[in-house]
Amino acid sequence: MEAKDIIQLLRLQRHDLMNDLQIVHGYLSMGKTDKVKLKVNNIIGTLNQERTLMNTNCPEFALWLIQMKLQHKHIHFTYDIFTDNKNLLHYDSSLAEIGHAVEDYILASKFDTITGEINLKYNDNSIDLAVRVTSPTIDCDAWKNHLADKLNNVLIQVEELESEVRIIFTIPFAD
Repeated sequence: MEAKDIIQLLRLQRHDLMNDLQIVHGYLSMGKTDKVKLKVNNIIGTLNQERTLMNTNCPEFALWLIQMKLQHKHIHFTYDIFTDNKNLLHYDSSLAEIGHAVEDYILASKFDTITGEINLKYNDNSIDLAVRVTSPTIDCDAWKNHLADKLNNVLIQVEELESEVRIIFTIPFAD
């Protein structure tokens, strides 16, 4: 990633924060302190979430996740990190590879809008990255085939639930 790309990411992140602060300012000027509290709590929650992501020591994966949020306005992912502050640097490239494979498939599918959730979990003998995607037109088999072709040494489980697909990528711990 070049300096201009990093500056663009920072610019996008600053723009989003300025929008949030302008909303807070607007609520304050109207005396809607209850809405101010909700918005500020939301901003704090987002920043805490980003801090937890950064503490995984997975710079490639964190950068991918932040880029997805800022560069693809039609893709709306929330994420939660459950890693007990473990250093996951050894798994960073695998997690980023999974992320890029998911992103590539979403972009190739030309979904108008797609929403979902990403959960990173540290288990006793593996790292699980669960991706839940919601869209009215999801082909579960196509998702699994595409991702299996792109990813090696990752176990993939796919569950189809009405208009949702839940994909769990398991990276076993190295001996």
